[in-house]
Formats: sequence, structure tokens, C-alpha cells
Amino acid sequence: MWERSEARSERRFPRRLATGPNTNVLIVAEFGPDVQHYARQFAHLSIPRPTCCPHCEARDRLVGHGSYPRTAIDHRQAIPIRVKRFFCPACRKTISVLPSFCLPWRHYQAVSIQTVLDLRFTAQASWATIRQGFLPSDLPTQTTCREWVAAFCQHADTYLQQLLRQLAHWQLAPGKLEVAVAELASVSQAPRQLVAAVPHLVAFLRDSGVAVTSGASRWLATLWQWGHSQNLARLV
Repeated sequence: MWERSEARSERRFPRRLATGPNTNVLIVAEFGPDVQHYARQFAHLSIPRPTCCPHCEARDRLVGHGSYPRTAIDHRQAIPIRVKRFFCPACRKTISVLPSFCLPWRHYQAVSIQTVLDLRFTAQASWATIRQGFLPSDLPTQTTCREWVAAFCQHADTYLQQLLRQLAHWQLAPGKLEVAVAELASVSQAPRQLVAAVPHLVAFLRDSGVAVTSGASRWLATLWQWGHSQNLARLV
């Protein structure tokens, strides 16, 4: 669900939603990149109630179910936030509305993880150079950075293939797919190709009527939110 914290009439991201483990179902929502603002204004944010359950598709049954705490960490601080929840009496699932600046199973903010991936795949930086980018902080550790890179490598090809299939239906102008494929072919390895494909994804979404705020600069959040809408597995 591509939502805005402001009340606007925008087309939303396609709502094909993946379920989480056990009783939890995950919805990804867009609240912008300012984590501090989200944390301060959480009680006043407009978080629309989904009209149907993303798990069982029961309509007009969801009820508010409070929120739960988690942290959004960068290399300087850990910011406590709340995550809004709904509950479906029909299937007994809890629906969590996760901000796009968070990634499931990761405590670090998406922007911190993106910094590491950018350095490794776009700048092709060494681990020593990546480490220097976070000094004088001791976090994230090199082990954590390596784990992010390995996870991205593991899932990049799946995301890339799905993205190319999506772009293949982009018929607004002749030859768009051919241009995209030619550009990506000049880049080696699926992770680097996936990063290079993000501007094409952002252009496709905008032409499809989906508002993408800073989609190219916040490419990891954009990719993750789009991938979630396509029922793809975790990205990092």
C-alpha cells in the first residue's frame, strides 16, 4: 500500500501483499524519509484503515489494534518508533503498517543499508572504504555490512527478473524495454543491474500514476516497497 501521511488523493501502489509469519500480515506504507518526524507525529498521523483484509479479503472488518514498539537505527542513534496495527476478526490476523524507511528483520534504517550497498555495488568500494564512511562511529560493524551485501546478492536476480517482466508491459513509448535492457547489459552482475534499473522502475511507476517521492534517491525503500507489492521475498 503506497500511502502518504498527508491526506492526498493519489493512486496507490498495487496492493498485492505478502503475509508475514504466524498471525502477522505486513503492509508497507510511505511516510517519507524523516524518521524523527514520524516518531514525533505518530499519534497524529493519518493512517487509513484498509477497506479489506490483505489476507482473507474480508471487507470492512478491520479494527484498530493499537501499535507496537521498534527501533529505527542509523550509525549515530537508535530512534524508538511505533508501528500501527489493525486486526481482522474474520481470519484472526494482525495487520502491521510498516513505514518504508524500515525493512523487516532489520533494525537499521533503509537509508543506512542503502549507503553500504551503494558503496559496494555502485562505487565498487572496498570494505575498508565502506568502514571509513561511518567513522568515527563503530556501527554498523563490518560483519553486519557483509550480511546486508550477501542478502542483497541473494535476492537481486529475483527482483531484477520480475522488474524486467513489469517493464515489458510498459507500452507508453516504443523501445523502452530495449533501451532499459541495453543499459543494464552494460553493467555486470545482477545486484549492480538491479540498482541501475531503479530509474526505469520509478519512471514506470510515475507513468502508471503512482506517486513516488524521491524514488531514485531512496532506491532501496522504493525497490523493497515495489517488491512487496509483487509478493516477492525480502530484499535485504
